[in-house]
Amino acid sequence: MKKLFLMLFIAFPLLSIAQIKFEPGYFIENESKTECLIKNIAWKNNPTSFEYKLNEADDIKTKNISTVSEFNINESYKFIRTTTNVDRSETALDRLDNSKQPKWNTETIFLKVLVEGKITLYQYEDSNFIKYFFSTENDAKTEQLVYKEYLVDGGVAENNFFRQQLYNLMKDEKFTISRFENLKYKKSDLVKLFAEYNGNSGTKMKNLSEKQNNGKLNLRFTPGITFNSLDVLNDASNYKLEFGSKISFRIGAELEYILPFNNNKWSLFIDPNYKSFKLDRMKGNQSLSASYKALEVPMGVRHYMYLSDKSRLFIDATYAASLKIGNNYIRYGYTELEVSNISSVAFGLGYGYERYSVEARYTINYNVLNYVYWRSNFDTFSIILGYKFL
Repeated sequence: MKKLFLMLFIAFPLLSIAQIKFEPGYFIENESKTECLIKNIAWKNNPTSFEYKLNEADDIKTKNISTVSEFNINESYKFIRTTTNVDRSETALDRLDNSKQPKWNTETIFLKVLVEGKITLYQYEDSNFIKYFFSTENDAKTEQLVYKEYLVDGGVAENNFFRQQLYNLMKDEKFTISRFENLKYKKSDLVKLFAEYNGNSGTKMKNLSEKQNNGKLNLRFTPGITFNSLDVLNDASNYKLEFGSKISFRIGAELEYILPFNNNKWSLFIDPNYKSFKLDRMKGNQSLSASYKALEVPMGVRHYMYLSDKSRLFIDATYAASLKIGNNYIRYGYTELEVSNISSVAFGLGYGYERYSVEARYTINYNVLNYVYWRSNFDTFSIILGYKFL
């Protein structure tokens, strides 16, 4: 437990080192453009306000949707204010209604620009509610691309009117109806279509989505060493077996998904690894022996703190299920206790540079026995090396 407190003591000051930066941008208010520095949060949900400074020495101020018609950060995140109809039909499967028609609600919102050109594509996101909009160079009025799931006898049907909308908009570029028949109402499909159309239209096209946060997968090889310590106690007799400590090796591979928001500071990962622990010792005239071999599957969440484009600090938390392999036991004299499949919680602190990383991960004391009176304190502290090859 002391190791955990030490790691937390180190981690908390580090959280203040790599805060989200204020980046060059502008906002438009009352048709007046103000150049400034805007706090780039890389919003998951479309914002209603933002923080800015006129220069590095300036105090932080806030602007909101009531006065700002547009703001832009570093030619990557651009939001425009619009008053438009939004389909607020329920999207959760257990809340779908029976109507094919959208439930329109007139709202004033900031829309995020994804692709800008002859026809501009926008996105609006609020938790799991995601809708796409468009406007044309001849008509700045924004309109939603219509897609709705609804209930019918025997299942769920889809209103894919957005395909007809896009065909009507883009058929001048000799796109045939077949180009739209299987189009999905998702960001990647729509961005690809709008970029293709605008790129062929002869007008200047900006694909801002390329500069915005996008989800991505990382695959790492994760070998390491683990410092193990084990104590076994009998609560009925207060009998205690102290097995001491031993170093063992672990080998694993980590699959990580970088979440597409908040400047890629958050990720989810799974780190299956094999670990083994074998210890024999004498307590007086009594022999003590412990053997533990398992496939451990930690699943966790990680937070990055970027120091530069190449280096980063990170902290993470994991919940792990373990599947024992072979004969796992704790023996004292002629008595043998069976080791169980277990679950555990761990916390990590690490540093990464380009493809390489190193992490210290502490697993909170956990019990590897499933008996009424016997329990164990199995304590592990791992140093995990990482090499990203994908």
